[in-house]
Amino acid sequence: MDVDYAGLKKSVANTIAEVKSGSKEPIRRPKARLRVVRGLQGEVTAGKFTYRTDAALDAGGFAEHPRPMDYLLGALASCQQMWCLRWAALNGKRFTDITIETESVFSWRGEYLEEIDAGMTELHVVYHVQGQGLTQADICDMADTVARRCPVFATLRRAVLIKEQLELAGHPALRREWTPGVAEAVAVV
Repeated sequence: MDVDYAGLKKSVANTIAEVKSGSKEPIRRPKARLRVVRGLQGEVTAGKFTYRTDAALDAGGFAEHPRPMDYLLGALASCQQMWCLRWAALNGKRFTDITIETESVFSWRGEYLEEIDAGMTELHVVYHVQGQGLTQADICDMADTVARRCPVFATLRRAVLIKEQLELAGHPALRREWTPGVAEAVAVV
């Protein structure tokens, strides 16, 4: 892994100082714009970046680009990864490897039949973490930091049950659940 932990620590400290001093606007308003390309394919512009979306063949798309839920899950995992690395930098820890898996659970019965709510009923998150000297307490603290500081995770944990698994060095370390409206994760046996 190529991570500049000292640079991350400095970046976090600088942002905190700028927000506290008032030199950095604390409210962020990211925007995205979508235009239809063909059928269910869209082209999204987010700042200087452009990417495309699509639907699966059985959902009327061309299956040439990721689906909206793929992007949501990718956004979640990437935001989690950023806060895991920031946590490590702020706490003097180092990862030899970190992989994050995200999976959503929702039903065609909601999306197409309107028999139930179309939203996710569960979100599954697995952290695979390796690093010299890391403990179960460390990865719990890391995951708690992610839950509070990653805007994507913090938003989703208010909306859907999140089943979380924290694995340290390839061994299941801990299973927890984040219930909407509850401020802390609960260990699950």
